Amino acid sequence: MNTFDLEEAVSLIYRLAVLKKDVLQPGQKYSITQIGHICGVLTLNDQIEIVIKFHDEMRQFTKEEFYTQVKLLDE
Repeated sequence: MNTFDLEEAVSLIYRLAVLKKDVLQPGQKYSITQIGHICGVLTLNDQIEIVIKFHDEMRQFTKEEFYTQVKLLDE
């Protein structure tokens, strides 16, 4: 199973992200409700996950979920 290691997960903290389903065309501006910030790391069942705080919810992502569902805004 491909999982985050602690160093990789911590390096993502404080970066801004959007869900890939909400990605806009270049030049368009995101609504504040679409942008989340990576605010933490947690360990569940021996697997490190990333926590992202969005306007109306907090979500956690495994490495596989993160790279298939989330786009970092500063890439």
